[in-house]
Amino acid sequence: MHKFDPFYYENLFYTYELNITEAEINQVLLLVKNDDTKEMKTTYNRLNVLNFPILNNLKKQVTNILDKQKLLLTDNWAQLYNINHEHGIHNHTNSYYSGIIYIKGNKTNPTIFYSKTFNKYLHEFKENTMLLFPSYIPHEVKQLTKNEKRLVISFNTKYG
Repeated sequence: MHKFDPFYYENLFYTYELNITEAEINQVLLLVKNDDTKEMKTTYNRLNVLNFPILNNLKKQVTNILDKQKLLLTDNWAQLYNINHEHGIHNHTNSYYSGIIYIKGNKTNPTIFYSKTFNKYLHEFKENTMLLFPSYIPHEVKQLTKNEKRLVISFNTKYG
């Protein structure tokens, strides 16, 4: 675990190393590739991807981390970004902490977070890591300008 505050005592972020297997990566890719929309591929509001049996190892790693923070995993979804995809500025209401599991990407765009005073923090994409951050913090992913295949699982929590 690495604990840090990119906005200097305003918020508390955590990063964790995860062990994600090729079988888990392939399962998540299969789930998002079956989405037939023309926009960014996502299972949002349709599937809690970490409930798939082949992802039990990954889910166990995440829930072990959340247990130490006294948090419960709620909704979770996979997203696959590629050329011209973006995810505009948003936050996660009705959640205490949110997370991004960076699964697979090829020198892909960072996640950009904004402080209360609009300072930016760019969190670089690093495969096999999880970022846990306060849900109210606005964040986005700028439009991808090349074929990057940015694969993530995002999730929300509540107090346990």
